[in-house]
Amino acid sequence: MNWLKVGAIVVGGIIVFFVLNSVVHLLLGLLSAIAFVAIVAGGGYVVYKLMSGRRGREVRSRPEEREVPRERETRTIVVPPPPPAAPRPAHHDVEDDLARLKREMGQ
Repeated sequence: MNWLKVGAIVVGGIIVFFVLNSVVHLLLGLLSAIAFVAIVAGGGYVVYKLMSGRRGREVRSRPEEREVPRERETRTIVVPPPPPAAPRPAHHDVEDDLARLKREMGQ
């Protein structure tokens, strides 16, 4: 009787393995088919948008409505030279600056 139970468990395990294997393969097949359809549909949508955009531009741009491109105007920009810098004294005295600052501050 014990061997009968062991055999039934082994046979049941094999059946469960085959059933799960079939379900997994079925799901993977459906998933790959859905991915393929999504890629093809996306590519078709992109092509449709590109072609409808071109067609729309062709209809809107009639020859009489087109503007003739103007030639670029070349402008010369004259930049005035910077003003000359104030000449610095040859001798810089800190005491003179301090006296000037005191006069300006009112001390």
